[in-house]
Formats: sequence, C-alpha cells, structure tokens
Amino acid sequence: MLYVTVAGVLFCLTMKGYCGKRLSCFVGSTKDTCLFNSIRMIFCILIGAVMVFVEGSQGFLLIEPGMLAVCALSGFSNAAFLILWMLAIRKNSMVSVDVGLTLGALIPSVLCTLIFGESFSVLKMIGFAMILLATVVLAGTAKRDDKKSAAGLVLLVLSAIGDGVTGFSQQLYKHCYTDAGSVAKTYYPKTVFHFYTYVFAAVALLAVLIWYTFAERRHRRAEENVVQSSAAAAVSVRAVAHIFIMAVCLFAANYLQTVVTNDMGMSSQILYPVLKGGCLITVNFTAMIFFGEKITRRSIIGSLIALCGIVTMSIL
Repeated sequence: MLYVTVAGVLFCLTMKGYCGKRLSCFVGSTKDTCLFNSIRMIFCILIGAVMVFVEGSQGFLLIEPGMLAVCALSGFSNAAFLILWMLAIRKNSMVSVDVGLTLGALIPSVLCTLIFGESFSVLKMIGFAMILLATVVLAGTAKRDDKKSAAGLVLLVLSAIGDGVTGFSQQLYKHCYTDAGSVAKTYYPKTVFHFYTYVFAAVALLAVLIWYTFAERRHRRAEENVVQSSAAAAVSVRAVAHIFIMAVCLFAANYLQTVVTNDMGMSSQILYPVLKGGCLITVNFTAMIFFGEKITRRSIIGSLIALCGIVTMSIL
C-alpha cells in the first residue's frame, strides 16, 4: 500500500506539472501568475474545508500559536514556490525545471537529519547521490530554442528553495504535532494542517496580487498591453479548468505525502528524493508526448540512473 500511495503522489505531481505548463501559456505577467495561483488556493481551501468536516476535525480548528507558525511557514513557502515555479517554467523547459527542483529535496532531508536525528544510511546516501547524478545527466538534455538567462537560473534556484522549505514544514508538522512525531505533545489532524496551509498561501498570494494591481494603476499607460492580456487570461474557461485540476492535484499530493510520512512511516530522507527522482522520469515522458521535447540517449540514461537511485533508497 505504501508504494501505491507514493505512486499516487507521483501521478498527482506529474498532472500538476502538465497543467502548469499548459497554464503558463495564458500567463502574460507576474500578476497573472498571482491571480491564477490565488484562484487555485481558493479551490484548495474549499477542498480542505470539505475534508475537515468529512473527517469530523472541525473541533481542532482552534490551534495553538506553534501550530499556527508551522502552518504559516507551509503556506508562505507554498505561495512563493507556486509563483516562482510558474515564472521559471516560462523561461525554462519542463525537464529543466524538474531537474532544478530535485535539488530542493536536499533541504527537508538534511534539516530533518540535523534537527530530528533521522537516520541516513549508506545505501540511502548512495541512492540520493544517484538521483543527483541523474539530474546532472538530464540537465544536458534540457535544451530550449531561446537563450538561457540568468533570470531563468535564479528562478529555478528560488523555486527549489521554496519547494524544499514546503517539504520541511510538512516534517515540522509531523514531528511536532502528530502521534508519529518525535517531539509531539499536541496532535492535530492532517486536514487541519492542510486547510490552514492553503489559507496562509491564499493570503500571501492575494497580498502580492493587490500590490501588483496598485503598481499597474501607477503605470497604466506603460502596462496597457499587459493589463489587457491579464484580463483576457482571467476569463479563459480553459485556464480555470487547468487551475482546478492543479488545485485537486496539489491538495492530493500534499495530503498523501503527509499520509506516507505520518501514517506509513517513510522518512523524509527517502520520500522527497524518491518523489523527485520519479518526477524526473515521468516529466521526461510527459514533455516528449505532449510538448515535443525529444527523448535522447542521454535522457534515457539519466532516467535509468534516477530509477536505480529510487530502488536503492526505497527498497534495498
């Protein structure tokens, strides 16, 4: 059941990436990115509220300050990642972005080892090294027609950091506020954690959106074309459909990740590298089938190395 759940997370992440790449075509400015992700967070809040009441966890909605801080870290890092990812994928190929995000798996893995003393065996280290090697190999296949820019590289690095901090916040919740944690004293259901995560993410995204709206008003003439493209994108039915699918996949992926670590006992040192390695493989095939990014001998070798790293970390 553990590997079926991990496969479900991989599927949701792959679908989210596919829809995100499609949605990036509708993005005319950073304001569009904030608008689309704000709508996605509102969808996630609605899904989260339904899940809280289905689980019967509404009595836990009054949370203590420490739990609120963990949820805020999760929400704000989620918001930062969503904006940066959407901007990064406009300047880089789908494979390039996923290769860069693999490095973000270092953050929860290393921090959980240092702070919570999670064990990191030699085999895990070898598997992790193989996944990182796969990112280097696959980086050579991620070519674009346009020139790579310093801005694109910076966006990739910042996206990886945002993704890594989001993963670490899930581990903070696990260790501090669940019965699976090493220092937990007060327990809160997973649905409550995810509900507040998306509330904080929505607040952050809406704040940025409001800031951009006022900035546009000051420069309305210079930004006239961008404003028009934003308005056109906002009313697109296809854009909203992609946003809704991404919201469902985002909620499901994050929820299942907490199930895997909290209820099924998989450590962060295994989960996040395995997910990143798996995404390296699935994204390669998604990019080939739907976006015309060719599969080369190098990409096949990189995918095989990633697969071997996954097997080494999760099975051996």
